[in-house]
Amino acid sequence: MTVLETLCRDAARALRVPVAWIGIVDARCEQIVAASGSKATQVPIASSFAAVITGAEDLVVVPDTNSDPRFASHPMVVGPPHVRFYAAAPIPGGALSVLDRQPRSLTDAERITLTALARHAARELQFREELHEALQEANDRFRDFFEQTSDLVLSIAPDGTILHANETANETLGISRGASVVQAVEPDRRDELRGVLRRVFLNAAAERVETVFVTAAGSRVTLEGWLRPKLMDGKAVLARVVFRDVTDRKQFEAELGNARDAAFEAARVKTQFLTNVSHEIRTPMNGIVGMVDLLMATPLNEEQRDFAYQARASADQLLSIVNNILYVSNLEAGALSAAMVDFDLYRALQRIVEVMRVAALGKDLEVRFEFDPALPPVFRGNLSKLRQIVTNLMENAVKFTSEGSVTLSASMQTETETHRVVRFEVRDTGIGIAEEDRLLLFERFSQLDAASTRRFSGVGLGLATARHLVETMGGLIEVESELGKGTTFWFTVPFLKVARDRRPIVSSDLELTGKRVLLIDHHPTSRKVVLHYIQTTWEMRADVASDSAEALAMLRAAAAGDDPYRLVICDRMNDLDPLAFAREAGGTSLVYLASNEIVDEEQLRAAGIDAYTTKPVGQRELFDAIAIALAHEAIALPRAAAPVSEPQPVQIVAPEQRRRVRILLAEDNFLNMKLTMSQLHRLGYTADSVANGREAVEALQTSDYDVVLMDCQMPVMDGYQATVEIRRQEKQIGRRHRIIAMTANALEGDREKCLAAGMDDYLAKPTRHEELERALARSVG
Repeated sequence: MTVLETLCRDAARALRVPVAWIGIVDARCEQIVAASGSKATQVPIASSFAAVITGAEDLVVVPDTNSDPRFASHPMVVGPPHVRFYAAAPIPGGALSVLDRQPRSLTDAERITLTALARHAARELQFREELHEALQEANDRFRDFFEQTSDLVLSIAPDGTILHANETANETLGISRGASVVQAVEPDRRDELRGVLRRVFLNAAAERVETVFVTAAGSRVTLEGWLRPKLMDGKAVLARVVFRDVTDRKQFEAELGNARDAAFEAARVKTQFLTNVSHEIRTPMNGIVGMVDLLMATPLNEEQRDFAYQARASADQLLSIVNNILYVSNLEAGALSAAMVDFDLYRALQRIVEVMRVAALGKDLEVRFEFDPALPPVFRGNLSKLRQIVTNLMENAVKFTSEGSVTLSASMQTETETHRVVRFEVRDTGIGIAEEDRLLLFERFSQLDAASTRRFSGVGLGLATARHLVETMGGLIEVESELGKGTTFWFTVPFLKVARDRRPIVSSDLELTGKRVLLIDHHPTSRKVVLHYIQTTWEMRADVASDSAEALAMLRAAAAGDDPYRLVICDRMNDLDPLAFAREAGGTSLVYLASNEIVDEEQLRAAGIDAYTTKPVGQRELFDAIAIALAHEAIALPRAAAPVSEPQPVQIVAPEQRRRVRILLAEDNFLNMKLTMSQLHRLGYTADSVANGREAVEALQTSDYDVVLMDCQMPVMDGYQATVEIRRQEKQIGRRHRIIAMTANALEGDREKCLAAGMDDYLAKPTRHEELERALARSVG
């Protein structure tokens, strides 16, 4: 799903309307660039709502179109679909519009939401326009160079037909598209050229050619170049050649690199642009992820922690998109690394599941992890590819499953003398995928039909990437789905067997406190984040060097004394390559912070670098890298597999008893209130809600409630103060209500703080319906 489609979906959900779309108005029609609840791609100008409000600067709300003279005779009002409610927030050239068949009005919160979504849509449209202009400029620059170069550039079909010739070739040789390149050659050299063409297409390999062409003026010129095949699905479909007069050989050799890059591979211009953009995005993302991690380690109220979680989840999602773009660009550039490393499969999958649980916050969705105990602790393979496959599949499952569960499982499928084949499954309880749509899922950049796109658009790149990665690892990927019952994506990957005595090197017994570490990181934000982890979180002693020369001097000075450095953490330095630095700093455990590059793990190891992690630097990833680097100091412990534990039995409360129980929910966060009220309704309880502790106290004075679900962090009066006041008033009336704390503060001591305030029970957010059901059963059972 694109950003604009997501905004339309969010607008429809937030304002509770069936249709929302983003339209751009011109003299002929309103072009629908994104929609939710509608298959329309354009609306005639006479039927356009946005055209009526052209020029409006503020939000336009029409509670009843029949009563508004601007719309009373509108074709979509007097005729199908009989629109009765319309609201729109203007954007440059159009509007974000919402429509309904029933008259209604908007609350202040809904007005604010619609306006904010429109601003976001305007920024996205502006970004798309700027990106399109940049790509067009890059294409224009390439075409200018291609056509104006003094070289003769030809694209040739297997039968020798010229598919394309630049202006220089046309002017010099008098040949153009459709002519035979062989016939343009001197007669006694034609068989030689035919033989070269035949070998180039048969072997799919480049070959140097030197021949004599007859020019348009009848003169002869000796040209030299390389016939280079263009491959599709492993087969040569055309050959490209840049010819140059042999008398200009020296100049040709000097300019070959630039000329070849610009003239041979037009697609590489676009690919490089995408790569540069993706790398530039990763630099500020490093600061965003790091600072959010630091923020979440500070004392926060409930709303602030919710904002921080959402920011981190959004950052992880953006990083996933950037990684997919980098993958596609690297694939086209032929620069993908195929490093084989030893890794802990359980830990790698567990980390992905933890990120997905954050992404599922706010949904009635459980993210599960199942790991076959028969699998060994250490595998050998391409960890980065495996991580990207599982992340892409899990992201899609979480994104398109609104309730129920998403389960990642890994199990042994078969075993040979040299390999173990592992089967991975991602199962969800979503609405499923129709058979006709399922066939398109793994096609890169494909989209399903308009009805399905509302739920499944956006998976094209991720699933196509996953399929390609699985196939490059020698595996197989498939999908099984049934409409209304859910979807299972599964894939198998063969892994090389490793020595039986190998064990996971990351161990909880590794003691970092007090160890001396040297940090070289030229980026201020990244340096601040890493220092916080190693000094504050792990209580290591850290020094900072500005460049390699200073770092090497500090290392030598410390080694000569009684307090040497146990670890060096460094990024790419301006004055020395990290591999050369590692060789100079030999003897000290070293962790490399990689960014904007393809990492060759074998080269790193050969240079003496023990471990690496990529920026943005996460706390868990950095700890793992440090643990690997200091593995000789760790005590390797066996890691037990951890299948999903059996859920605790829920105490049964009879349906008639649930209907008699009255519940009051005190919650200031609108989305959390809607989620909890929905859970209570599904459980069969009757509930009312208030927005703060003061309103909860007043509600208990006027109405008879059995249970209070009390959020702890609220404006006006928080949950702790409200509980104290309720308990004080209960002494006067001789009745005690059951109060259950609901809080995002789930640290040690928070439960005791709630109970000390007078609360009876405690639930940590995000609250799942099973936990809520158990807590209510304890209160009313």
